[in-house]
Amino acid sequence: MSMRSGLAAASLVFLLAVSPAAAQKAKGTLRIAFTDPISSALLHDDPKPETGLTSAAVFDTLLCFDRTNGELKPMLATSWTHVGERIIEMKLREDVKFHDGSPFDADDAVYTLNWLVDPRNNIRFGGNFDWLQKAEKVDRYTIRIIEKFPSPLALLRLSTGAPMLPSDKHSGFGESGDFGRKSPIGTGGYRVEFIDSTRGIMLVRNPDYPQGGACTPKPSIERVHLIPIPDAQTQIAQLMTDGVDLIRITTRDQAEMLGSNPAFSVTASQAITFHYMAMDAIGRSGNAALQKFDVRKALVQALDRQRLAASVVPGGDAVRPVDSFCFPIQRGCSFTNKPYPYDVAAAKKLLVDAGYPNGFDVEINATPGSYDLGEAIAGELRRVGVRATVARLTFGAYRQRQREGKQQILVGQWTNGGFPDVSGTADFFFNNGDRDYWRDPEINTFAHEALSTVDEVIRRRLYARIFDRANAQAYVLPISTKPDVFVHTRDLEIATGSLNVFGSELSLMRWK
Repeated sequence: MSMRSGLAAASLVFLLAVSPAAAQKAKGTLRIAFTDPISSALLHDDPKPETGLTSAAVFDTLLCFDRTNGELKPMLATSWTHVGERIIEMKLREDVKFHDGSPFDADDAVYTLNWLVDPRNNIRFGGNFDWLQKAEKVDRYTIRIIEKFPSPLALLRLSTGAPMLPSDKHSGFGESGDFGRKSPIGTGGYRVEFIDSTRGIMLVRNPDYPQGGACTPKPSIERVHLIPIPDAQTQIAQLMTDGVDLIRITTRDQAEMLGSNPAFSVTASQAITFHYMAMDAIGRSGNAALQKFDVRKALVQALDRQRLAASVVPGGDAVRPVDSFCFPIQRGCSFTNKPYPYDVAAAKKLLVDAGYPNGFDVEINATPGSYDLGEAIAGELRRVGVRATVARLTFGAYRQRQREGKQQILVGQWTNGGFPDVSGTADFFFNNGDRDYWRDPEINTFAHEALSTVDEVIRRRLYARIFDRANAQAYVLPISTKPDVFVHTRDLEIATGSLNVFGSELSLMRWK
């Protein structure tokens, strides 16, 4: 254990030893610590996990993706059908109101969808709607969505990335970002009472929520206070002294130490996030050794993924090794092979055969949430003679190094933005851009073909070819699941399995 980790652990033990029993509190307000303060309640303005939790509580989408069975369910739309090769007609609910009391109707849905694709708005991740040409109003509660081309992702995008906005209120802001920062009004299960950079965000349960159901439950907690507390040790201190009810943690030590306190429970929710190790196979970083297949295979076989997952990654039984880049709940997920098995002797022989009997030097870039895993992997690689060092990078520094071609090995985690289709994963790793350290023409061809068909059987076959080739060539090693881990007071219950990038949703939390 490093000195820094040891001091942190000692601080936690001290807190656990001296803190009083949690005071009995009125079950009116749930207090959640936010590591990264958010400037807007709308995900498009400030995309990150904290905004993902808030946006899903305040705004609704036309459709709902049911995390329990992978089906699309009604939300603000009651039905949808293709009335042409590129035309989707939707009927909308007639009983939904925005938080200010104004009715939701076709004007709002058409405005929101056309705002998303207006190039003047320069929306982050606007490319997710490159299939959308425009939306049109048929009558007050009917719209038509016109596609540029048939897309296998259209309905899924409408279930995850298109929160409906009040047309008259949102369009009234000169800067569209001011809506989410100053006056966010949605139709969701919670309305915003205040949003402030210092005080955080106070959400109040929306009592008029007829669209709530099995797919998106009606919230039960009356008030939720989202409190900005960037420092992890301060979050823990606030939890111990009854200042907050829930924190989100990233290290196994924190989970085990806090979980030993009878006042708290630990909930691990696994969805589609996984840890991985990516290697530069084309020499962009200047490390010639990694260009050799035998070397990359050796590094894969040097790692005991079962031991790494069990000893480093927090989450208890939710942590397990994974063999590919996707999960069954995701559309398009398919694979037929697995990573090369753990075999230290085979790894050493491969290094000798590749011309590195004495090993070589390599740098591992580790992103936030994967620092401990990066250190553990470096230790495993040193056992076979590879002299690995670890650079603990912020997300900003990691992205800069990646763009500059300074990524020899990357240890990180991939959430797919909570999107229930594998297209995002294929694009993240193999998009032939700055993130692509493989530039494999076969993979690029398969990925293009997979986005050009709506036939799910064909899509699964193509994505299996992508993920099988990535495993066979030892480009990227899937290591383990990466559950989101929450420590909270024992009187709070959290349902697991949410695809939200925060790891849960307020509608899935309740007082016992």
